[in-house]
Amino acid sequence: MVLIPAAQATILEDTWEVSGLVGTGSHDFTVAQVFVPDAYTWCFGPDMPRGPHYQGPLYRFPLVGLFRLPVSAVALGIAQGALEACLALAPAKRTLIGTGVLRDQPFFQARIAEAVALVRAARAWLHTAVQQAWTSTLTSGTVSVAERADLVLAAVHATRSAAEAMQLVYTVAGGTANYRRSALQRALRDVHAVTQHIGTAPQQYEEAGRLVLGLEPLQPIVLW
Repeated sequence: MVLIPAAQATILEDTWEVSGLVGTGSHDFTVAQVFVPDAYTWCFGPDMPRGPHYQGPLYRFPLVGLFRLPVSAVALGIAQGALEACLALAPAKRTLIGTGVLRDQPFFQARIAEAVALVRAARAWLHTAVQQAWTSTLTSGTVSVAERADLVLAAVHATRSAAEAMQLVYTVAGGTANYRRSALQRALRDVHAVTQHIGTAPQQYEEAGRLVLGLEPLQPIVLW
């Protein structure tokens, strides 16, 4: 890995043309004819030199967690925001099928409850997996393979559950959700963009399954 001042990179403004997470502005960049001193380079791997500042627990926490957890947290945040937007809509929006407002419809009541359960359950497991790994880091300085498998599984599960909950919310909100002025259509695109991240892609279920079964991981980074 190399570090350079941001001013020495050129951001390509027109490359982030995507359906979701448009607001992140994650454009490509180029670096040309830049000299990087040795002091600004480091080996990204388990055998990299570790100075005194690496002795703190944060630096001993599994890299697999630090790489995946932020992604799943974004997905859960998107779904939670969509739930709140839909609940705010429910008391006011009148329905064309049935009588009363959206909140009074049994179908809406059941689906919104399912979405709430998906988000809350996924968040609870994610927090539990992180807390267990952090506790092990503090007490023994290491995190077991089983605990690493839990980190991977909880992160992937949270992301997929958030997307499933988001789909429920978008559907029960009806045609209102399809307008560009609605936060729900943007949230639907954003959460599905998150599911495409390699850190929480469906293939990670295979990686977690290998760890659960006592097999060597396909990605050595899982054990770093």
